[in-house]
Amino acid sequence: MAYFPHAYQKLLVAKALAGAGTPSSALGIGELALLNAKDYISLAAPAAGINQYILAQGSLHDVDKLGPFHGGYKESVKSKGINPRYVSDIWVSRASSEVTSQVLVKAAGDCFTCGVERYLRLDVKGSPALRFLGRNAYFVADWTEKCCVEGQTSVDPFVVLSAWADQINGDPLVSPFVTATVEKWDVGTSAWVSAAGHSVTTSGHGEFRIVIDAKATSAVSTHFGDAGFRPTDHYELEPSQLYASEVDETGDACNVICTSIARTDGVQSRGSGESVIRQLILTNRYAQDPFQQDSRMREILDETAFKVDRTAQYDMFYVLHSVPRKSNPSGTMDNDQYLISIAVDVAHGWTNQLEAMLLELGKLAEIYDAGAAALKEL
Repeated sequence: MAYFPHAYQKLLVAKALAGAGTPSSALGIGELALLNAKDYISLAAPAAGINQYILAQGSLHDVDKLGPFHGGYKESVKSKGINPRYVSDIWVSRASSEVTSQVLVKAAGDCFTCGVERYLRLDVKGSPALRFLGRNAYFVADWTEKCCVEGQTSVDPFVVLSAWADQINGDPLVSPFVTATVEKWDVGTSAWVSAAGHSVTTSGHGEFRIVIDAKATSAVSTHFGDAGFRPTDHYELEPSQLYASEVDETGDACNVICTSIARTDGVQSRGSGESVIRQLILTNRYAQDPFQQDSRMREILDETAFKVDRTAQYDMFYVLHSVPRKSNPSGTMDNDQYLISIAVDVAHGWTNQLEAMLLELGKLAEIYDAGAAALKEL
């Protein structure tokens, strides 16, 4: 059990992977290395005869000295000593892109009876809508044309669905978050195609659907360019979630049977550069290196947080280990727990080498079977 109910965190932003035989003093900017704790020389992989390692990263500072007195800024960033016996877990969280929410509203045949009003309710939920309105957004699209041509008993679904889609796209509260398009089922190609130009018929209606897509979070986030870490600044990762239901004139969704509705959850992206920046600020604060709000002070003090690419996506590797306390003022023999996070831009081509290195460390720690082929994923 850790002395605190959480692990001390340290983030290493890896821009390259050092080969074997590199001393810690020679690590380049952002260069990652697994060091032998006895001589501080990098290793290609953990070895059975070594029982203490250090994960190190070349400093992100461009200069070693700030002003006439303060120096040593290019000293490499090092983890606590890692004894494989005290490594409790190693895993990876792969970067992934955002998945936007989607709703499909299908209708076919003669369900839309002449003279009966039809309504579709659309709800937009999540942080983007809450920031925009102070509440979740919703809109009720309607089709209230009751008159049909002589001899017609049902309305072509295209007419109703097109009316709903046009109203959704035109509403000032939900249209910033969604786009709605109408498609029809093409029997010849067995595929959904655009319904644009469809000839409305009085009978023999086909199958149609509205495709309602949530816009990407980056398109609806209410922020001013790059977040500057002031209280009024904001950046958004949470996607909007869409829900739809056909309702009657009283708002009851249980008395309608004309449409079938399916939805897909929106999924937040992982490994965002914005998230890595915030983790790096936390790591620096642990090292008594406070983040400067003023942009001029950041330039003077060679702030490293913004040397992370905001637009990149990062695979995150984690090593959780503990360091036994030999003496504790409270009289309790305890362990301090440390979580080392390694952020690697997915554009780099050496992530497989890093994964193999950490997998070997896991085998020495006896937390992976000898036949394990890859790190476990979060």
